[in-house]
Amino acid sequence: MNRDVIIRYQGVCKSFGAKVVLKDLDLDVYRGEAFCIMGPSGCGKSVTIRHIIGLLKQDRGSVTVEGHDMSTISRGDLRKLRARMGYVFQEAALLNSLSAGENVALPLRETTELSDAEIVDKVNAKLALVKVPDVYHKMPSELSGGMKKRVGLARALITDPEIVLYDEPTAGLDPEISASINRLMRELAETLHVTSVIVTHHVGTVKTVADRVGLLDNGRLNFVSKPEEFIHSTEPRLVRFLGDKLD
Repeated sequence: MNRDVIIRYQGVCKSFGAKVVLKDLDLDVYRGEAFCIMGPSGCGKSVTIRHIIGLLKQDRGSVTVEGHDMSTISRGDLRKLRARMGYVFQEAALLNSLSAGENVALPLRETTELSDAEIVDKVNAKLALVKVPDVYHKMPSELSGGMKKRVGLARALITDPEIVLYDEPTAGLDPEISASINRLMRELAETLHVTSVIVTHHVGTVKTVADRVGLLDNGRLNFVSKPEEFIHSTEPRLVRFLGDKLD
């Protein structure tokens, strides 16, 4: 693997009022890898990845993405950097008033000068890539949970990003559909060579998608390792956390 660091957290601290969420968090994410962040509910997993896209700023420490300090980056550079990222929301976050295809098209309409015909072609290509080629004209209310996730993924990929952030991509899905989404994420990582950061509490996602994984606990990332080492670790904290998840 190319060991070029694309995302770096150094001593990152973040609090909301009296609640300390991140405490001296350190992490390097390498170009082209898929890194999974696991942890108990409410531990700050989503807070962590929101620093990458500039939705949150740390209280102390530094977050750098492609060499940009995310606490001091200019608006113009942030806009350019975000154009190189895709974000997959936990609940797909589709606009109910737009068809699936128009949801996917939104980033192109907002950030490019492409013609309608060019946008439709790109949207259809991305819907085919995520294996829902026939949903362009369907409304979100007509889609299953798994289909909504795939449409959300197509929207995240529509600008051909170099970094994709996933916030609980299999949350609320049954095991069979979760497995299909995991396989799709792995396939996309390998074929598109994107850098992926995945927030998850599903061991299946870690097994299928991750190159490395770490446990976010008490504001720090611990036990960063390859999935096999992580899952089969005898560290008491990991054993307690994983528990029946290994089933």
